Amino acid sequence: MLFAALSLVAAGVDCPEAAAKKTQDQEFRRVVVTLKSGDRVEGYVHRGWHAESSLFKKENYSFKLTETPDAKEEEPVKYTAEEVESVEYVEKTEGNPDGIRWEAHPLAAPSIADRYRTLRRLVCVNKEGENATAYWWKIWTFEQTGNIQRRVLKTMYGVRFHDDPEGIVYPYMFVNTVLMDKQYPGLKEFCKKWFKGPEGKVHKKEAKEDDAWVLDMYDAYLAQRKK
Repeated sequence: MLFAALSLVAAGVDCPEAAAKKTQDQEFRRVVVTLKSGDRVEGYVHRGWHAESSLFKKENYSFKLTETPDAKEEEPVKYTAEEVESVEYVEKTEGNPDGIRWEAHPLAAPSIADRYRTLRRLVCVNKEGENATAYWWKIWTFEQTGNIQRRVLKTMYGVRFHDDPEGIVYPYMFVNTVLMDKQYPGLKEFCKKWFKGPEGKVHKKEAKEDDAWVLDMYDAYLAQRKK
C-alpha cells in the first residue's frame, strides 16, 4: 500500500481515473471553486481532496489548483475546506467517479468528549430534495480478514437538513441516534420505525436501490409533524 501510494505521488497522479486520461486531455480536472468570500476561482486540480489521494493527509479537506493544465513552472495554490463553499467540475460527464459538485459543510463527528463535535469537510452532492440534500464521500477504514487487518476505502452517505442553521451533514448512522433529539424531536424514533412492519420491508428494499432514501424519510417526518 505504501509503495503504491508513493508511486502515485512520484508520478504526479491524483487518482486512478487520472492515470487513464491522455496527457493532452486534461479538461476533466478543471473546476470552479467558490470561496467563502464569494469570489470564484477557476483552475485545474493538481492534488485533490479525495480519499484516494489522502493517505498522508486529512481526507476530503485540502487540495491544490493550478491555472493551466500543464503547469510545470507554476506554483500550485492550496485551498482547504475552511476556505471554500463549493468545488464544481466544469466537465459534467454522467457517471463521473469524482462526482460533479462538492460542498464544504461541518460534518458530524461526535467524540467521547464532545457529542456535538463537527469537522468541516468536502462532501459530494448525491441528490437534492425539497427539504434536505443527500451527500456521499469516501474515507479510509480498516477491514479485518482473519488475522489480517488491511486499510480499505469506504463510501459514506450523509444528509443535510435544509432547516439546520449550522448546515451540518449527518452520516446516515447518526440519524436515528440522540444527536437528533435536540433539534429534531422524534426523528430518531421515526427513522427507526421507517424500517419496521410491512411498509418497512418496502423501505428497506428502496434503501438498497437508492442511496438518497433518507430524503423521502425526512419528507414523511415533516409531514407527520404538521398533522
